[in-house]
Amino acid sequence: MGRPRSTDVQKIVDAAAKVFERQGYADSSLDQIASEAGVSKPTIYQYVESKSRLLEIIVESVIFPLRDGVDQILTSSIPAAEKIDQYLRLHVTAAIRYKVYYQVILGNRQLLSAEGARRYQAWAREVNHAAVALLEQGVAEGVVRADIDLVAASNLLNSMLTSISQWHQSGMRLGLDDIHEQVRRFVTGFVDFQPRS
Repeated sequence: MGRPRSTDVQKIVDAAAKVFERQGYADSSLDQIASEAGVSKPTIYQYVESKSRLLEIIVESVIFPLRDGVDQILTSSIPAAEKIDQYLRLHVTAAIRYKVYYQVILGNRQLLSAEGARRYQAWAREVNHAAVALLEQGVAEGVVRADIDLVAASNLLNSMLTSISQWHQSGMRLGLDDIHEQVRRFVTGFVDFQPRS
């Protein structure tokens, strides 16, 4: 047996996300996922061992790219305002690109295995710590208001960014760039994106 191709796994994961979103995780079956993917049920078992593992892969498909993107932003040497802007764009892009995955995660994270739940919670804490670090750098550089509670602000910011997946619909008059600009305008109350001379 050859090595599984990632496109085959991705096809199955995408199908699982659609079925979980439509039916709910508890009411979904591997038969429905196989049908959605256009493969047989035994084919599913060639790639994943269970429905719960599919849920964990959906979570990982969102958190790993975001973790990598946030790490790149944090370690870059650009000014805080640019880092915050990149952070906003990264999250807006992920919320739109992985909309179905976000819906599944938000509706079913309590059904993750103990290990999957630990990974998800650790990632959520990392994201909030990263946002706090960005805002702290912004305060130090004079582009973020110093009179706000940075932990509360980071939680509010991340909740807002995550919520995009719940209300954005493809074909809306606002595309990714438009939503990014609206988020920038919204946070302008506490972030100054204008370069300092």
